[in-house]
Amino acid sequence: MNRFKIVSIFLSVSVLSAFIVFIGQKLIPNPVPVEQVFPGKVWAKTVTQLPDLQGVGAPRAENCGKCHEEIYKEWKTSTHSQALSDLQFQAELSKTSSPKWICLNCHIPVQNQRENIVLNLNHGDYFQPIEIPNPGFDPIMQKEAITCATCHVRVDGKGASYVIGANGNTSPPHPVKIDAEALRNRCYDCHNETYELNASLVCSFQTGGELKEASKHFSEKTCVNCHLPSVQRSFVIPSLNKPKRNAHKHAFIGGGVPKKFELYKEQIPGGYKPGIALVGWEWKDSDIIVTIQNQNAGHYLPSADPERHLKLELVWFDKDGKEIAKDKIRYGQDWEWSPKARKVADNRLKPKEIRDWKAKIPNAEAVSVTLRVYHVRLTNSTSDYVKKYTTGAPKEYEDKIKELKKHYPHSSLVLESKYSWKTKKVLNTSLPDLFKLNESRRGE
Repeated sequence: MNRFKIVSIFLSVSVLSAFIVFIGQKLIPNPVPVEQVFPGKVWAKTVTQLPDLQGVGAPRAENCGKCHEEIYKEWKTSTHSQALSDLQFQAELSKTSSPKWICLNCHIPVQNQRENIVLNLNHGDYFQPIEIPNPGFDPIMQKEAITCATCHVRVDGKGASYVIGANGNTSPPHPVKIDAEALRNRCYDCHNETYELNASLVCSFQTGGELKEASKHFSEKTCVNCHLPSVQRSFVIPSLNKPKRNAHKHAFIGGGVPKKFELYKEQIPGGYKPGIALVGWEWKDSDIIVTIQNQNAGHYLPSADPERHLKLELVWFDKDGKEIAKDKIRYGQDWEWSPKARKVADNRLKPKEIRDWKAKIPNAEAVSVTLRVYHVRLTNSTSDYVKKYTTGAPKEYEDKIKELKKHYPHSSLVLESKYSWKTKKVLNTSLPDLFKLNESRRGE
């Protein structure tokens, strides 16, 4: 082989090698840290891996419940404990457009709960999370969803787990640091965030901002005041002989629409009462005026999920109790979701706001009217859409999603009052009776 051919071959190999390296570099992922893509966003990363807690073991709710038995039983009835098994959430998670790792950061927020960890995004794209296996994955803790450790357990500078408490002067078997303010503010990490990922993916939960806006109506109003009502009791099981103290229920009661029909019976014991209240009835000429108020909620009513709303109905009856007409109005947000998600209207009730609904008596046959107020989480039309287009959910959820109305409460009747302008009598249905009825209702 002559020298020219050797040089040619060498140059060809060199060029080819350089080309391969160049192409290879293009194929190598470009990891960008999550905190760089979402600066200052707590929800962008999980709570760091939590080692076993001294005196407790794995930081699971079931282990906390061995001493904090009452609190554990309340938590098991809560929306927080159902945050992963929530059928509507699982349906959303199954969509190809869902950035699953971000959604899970609020629904299973502790690193122990994640089979894979996301610390970086390929080229900063949240649809390309770089997942690495988590050797500390705890499948039991994963199923606990928003578990005790979400708020109450952190890691100190020496790598040891400790509990954040709200009350001092106790002698628990585990390390504890008292920081009630940190516990109160933890709610805002998920419940006070509006973030636009792209034109069609928007998270909008401004409950914390609404609470601050309403501070003029309330003194020292916090999420805890309503959603974790105070109760005098011992924190722990009776056998430990600890005195009763000011504690909080941990059912995390919200709008009165639980994640399972079996949990309706837990709503009132957990502390539920409607935010909306009936102020009074008035009969004027051929009109009925019903006055309602956001009397109890320290935020807009309803709050959180943009699709939640209050549906108010006036149902008219004749002297034989036969329904002859119906009127309805809606209080909530209106959003456009395509081509760009945006809020176009909002007529929710602000804290302490009073409104009158004036309705004309439909005809001479009407002798009484019933007001019904429903807190709607999921409309029938949205429910049908979810069933039709959900694919790929885990088998344990998929079958239930296909029969969503059978398994998943869509709304709750939270107020009912009957008024007869002929007799001037008002008959209000009790809250326990309403929630007994809600157990048997299906759909919106």
